[in-house]
Amino acid sequence: MKKQLLKHALLCTSVLILSSSVNAASEKFVKETKVKHININNAKDILIKGTVKGEGGSALSGVTVTVKDSKIGTKTNASGEYQLNAPEGATLVFSYVGYVQQSISVGNKSVINVTMSIDEGKYQMNEVVVVGYGTQKRSDITGSVTSVPKERLAGLPVTNVLSAIQGTTAGLNVSSPSSVPGSSPTVLVRGVNSINAGTGPLTVIDGVPFSNLGGSMNDINPNDIASIEILKDASAVAIYGTRGSSGVILITTKRGKTGEPTIRYSVYGGPEYQIKNLHPLSGPEYAEKYLEFLRQSNRPVANPPVPNQYEIANYNTGTTVDWLKEISQSGSIQDHNLSISGGTEKIKYFVSGAYQKQKGVLKGYQFTRASVRSNLDATVTSWLTAGTSLFFANSNADGGTVTYSSALQMSPYGRLREPNGDYTIFPMFGETLFRNPLLGLNQDVNNRDKNLNGTFYAEVKPAFIKGLKYRFNGNYTFQPTKDDFYSGPDAGDTFSGTASVQKEETEGWLLEHILSYNKDWNDHHFDVTALYGAQEKIYTRLNVRGTTFVNDDLSFNNIGAAGAVVPTSLYSREAMVSQMGRLNYSYKSKYLITATVRRDGFSAFGSATSKYGTFPSIALGWNISNESFLKNVSQIDNIKLRASYGKSGNQAISAYQTITTQGVTKYIYNGVTTTGLVSSSALVNGVLGNTKLNWESTTGTNLAVDFSLFGSRISGTVEVYKTETNDVLLRRRLPAIIGFPSIFDNLGKVANKGIEFTLNTVNIKNDNFTWSTNFNFSASRNKIVSLYGDNLDDIGNKWFIGKSLYAIYDYKLEGVWQTGEDPSNVDPTAKPGDLKFADLNGDKKITEADKSYLGNSLPKWTGGMINNFKYKNFGLSVFVQTSQGSLINNPLLNLQTYGGRVNIPRELSYWTPTNNNNEAPSLTYSNPRLYAYPTKQNYWRIKDITLSYNLSTKVAEQLKLGSLSVFASGRNLHTVTNWIGTDPELSVNATPAIQAGLANQPLTYGVYPLVTSVVVGLNITLR
Repeated sequence: MKKQLLKHALLCTSVLILSSSVNAASEKFVKETKVKHININNAKDILIKGTVKGEGGSALSGVTVTVKDSKIGTKTNASGEYQLNAPEGATLVFSYVGYVQQSISVGNKSVINVTMSIDEGKYQMNEVVVVGYGTQKRSDITGSVTSVPKERLAGLPVTNVLSAIQGTTAGLNVSSPSSVPGSSPTVLVRGVNSINAGTGPLTVIDGVPFSNLGGSMNDINPNDIASIEILKDASAVAIYGTRGSSGVILITTKRGKTGEPTIRYSVYGGPEYQIKNLHPLSGPEYAEKYLEFLRQSNRPVANPPVPNQYEIANYNTGTTVDWLKEISQSGSIQDHNLSISGGTEKIKYFVSGAYQKQKGVLKGYQFTRASVRSNLDATVTSWLTAGTSLFFANSNADGGTVTYSSALQMSPYGRLREPNGDYTIFPMFGETLFRNPLLGLNQDVNNRDKNLNGTFYAEVKPAFIKGLKYRFNGNYTFQPTKDDFYSGPDAGDTFSGTASVQKEETEGWLLEHILSYNKDWNDHHFDVTALYGAQEKIYTRLNVRGTTFVNDDLSFNNIGAAGAVVPTSLYSREAMVSQMGRLNYSYKSKYLITATVRRDGFSAFGSATSKYGTFPSIALGWNISNESFLKNVSQIDNIKLRASYGKSGNQAISAYQTITTQGVTKYIYNGVTTTGLVSSSALVNGVLGNTKLNWESTTGTNLAVDFSLFGSRISGTVEVYKTETNDVLLRRRLPAIIGFPSIFDNLGKVANKGIEFTLNTVNIKNDNFTWSTNFNFSASRNKIVSLYGDNLDDIGNKWFIGKSLYAIYDYKLEGVWQTGEDPSNVDPTAKPGDLKFADLNGDKKITEADKSYLGNSLPKWTGGMINNFKYKNFGLSVFVQTSQGSLINNPLLNLQTYGGRVNIPRELSYWTPTNNNNEAPSLTYSNPRLYAYPTKQNYWRIKDITLSYNLSTKVAEQLKLGSLSVFASGRNLHTVTNWIGTDPELSVNATPAIQAGLANQPLTYGVYPLVTSVVVGLNITLR
């Protein structure tokens, strides 16, 4: 039911565009229909009233209601209501574009309410899809534009909508490297096209380049989103010029419709769990590990068998600490959304407010977001329409946090608290490398973000030129952030208190002038769009850091009280000017062509360049199903071939990277501290400026076939593509004598190719039960074609010509040296319990020359499958997602026990002379070759399951409701993988426990376990 409701919502947009043709067709039908079965003069007339709704319960406006075989007819109003006089015994015919026509006998009824079903075949053909700077019918699209299933946009327990659409769309690779509340996923569209420059897609919300102006998807309420389209091929993305080579995500938010006010409230909430956790060794297991370490080290057996001073007392009394339990808590998530929409023929509005709160499964972690949105459209005159899109979001991730990875390494016999109740700084003293994982809770941390975004548009349609339209877009965005931090002695600070206050502001504006003209001339259709735009983004940052405080009372609120204060500030500005032209042409809706050219100028590029680039594209389409030789083939609804070729760009470098910068340093001159300048080579990541630096350019070819068969029971798309990125923005090394370590330059070439397959099937459909499936599959390959022009690999950066980016370059592991084996002919320095590596060059020793390319961390293929079941008013959705073929380093397997003094997870085995383990080394192995333990990242996951119940339209009307539904949803329910760790998708910090010892700086997230959410929710609509 929910799926049908969402489809109806999108179809309403289609109806607005097609309404004029529907009016004409219906009027012609009423005028030309002749009486065949009813003698109107003799039959008694009955006044019939009623309401027409879609399957989701929404009123349908503009439905044609006629008396069969007569001239009597009418249309439904904005509330879906109608009334007309009809003879007794007549038949009413209900017709609506994209819906199945219904015929109902009047009998002697005076009230006839109708629920209309979507005609899937016509719906897909006439579905209106958002493309860059406009919309098109899906049947007319020539580029690669994929719509995200709309049922994924709300009701799932996520803080970021990108997490909800993970695995749902072919060619869109969304990964969640962290389950931390409020964290953002990473996104790739059709792989990686660049080496050092950014690879994330451009996000456009309501026509405004949101991500380009610094916006975060965490600021967007998923319930405000009406649709998401992914632009993938060169024809679709070239319209965004220098920002399109990594794909484009188009998001359209909900807007008001003509009709009575509709109030919607939705809520969900529930607990969150750590579904898969690591388990540190218990007390006896930990003691046995230490004894085994001593035996392998040929040291005397210790009594008691624990390595550190603070552990002895607890060992003697049998007292242990469950560190993972100490840092964990019961997590939860809740989400509230309230919206009101409606309008008249003159004014339409959509206003919403949302509040979301997530409590992490580890102590200290939390995220809250409050947001409001107001979308307004006003028909000022017959030729002028104006409107606004305003939203404000406020996010809060305050709080010091615990350290998961440190808890894994704490001894179960360690000391949690001092006698006065304070956390012990060094639980395993005299081991002082590893601090208490709960110390972060004693830090004061403010982490707050705001986003104020406003868009205004005015649209003019002059009456003297039909089809001509001018639109002005203006946008302003202001995003302040606040990051404050204080760590005192009770958090283990070594400077008698450390504080920092950082304020950041991103401010941007955008102005666009868009002129379009569409014309139908006999069988020819023309649609021309031209654009001129300009935008600017200004970023400022102010940071003040202080150390050594008299006490902790003022926290970070008076850094001037510190013994030493260091202020820093930063300013940057970027500007862009753009022109664009596009032509869409079709002949009889059979033969389609789209030609686009865009020209962008970007201020950040070098002064020795023109700063401008031109990006053309062309796409062709052939609706084969509209040919006469297929007109009578009822099994085929639609078959379309598409081909495109074009060029797009990547401007993803920061401002001022084309110039050589200088930093400030303090030095003593004549006994006086003086401020001086130092070249950026002395700074972290310093680079030599390059005044000739320009953008990358990506050319791409796309071939595709779209199909729909058997009344849309089977539909889908198959696409193959190939791209090549030239003038890659590459950071190359320089000889040390120059004084700068590196320089950004346009060098090298990267190629991508792949195949995508989407299949939608309606497996079973009858009056009471429907089962449909959405399946997607993507496979891609990436390779470096050239680097510096010398046909040589860059081993230091792990860039290999002919191989993929994100390479894994390491030794080939063959097991573990066992007792009795002779390593002298392969690795003379090895001993039993050491890792055994392949001697690839046959020189009878293991050196750097034995490293080889083992794979890369990009998946070879990804896929997802959504099964939707509907039985009467019940619905069930099951989503399974997979990623296969990637290889990543797993530092958890790097068994470092630091002289046997720390704990390890039980999931990690270790070699002993008696167990002949052939996968993990001995406890004394120190990994002298820095082997990174590359491991397959493959997994299958039941991403979510949602069970829902929709109240019937009849019962809802009796309760004076528009609609009501309840649901239960679970996310990250089960994962099938051979990965050792909390989850193969999550990023792993190799040594966060030691890093946590630096208590004079904020603790990093490090490892955070995978989270499972189970929520129940309610959606209610009032009319």
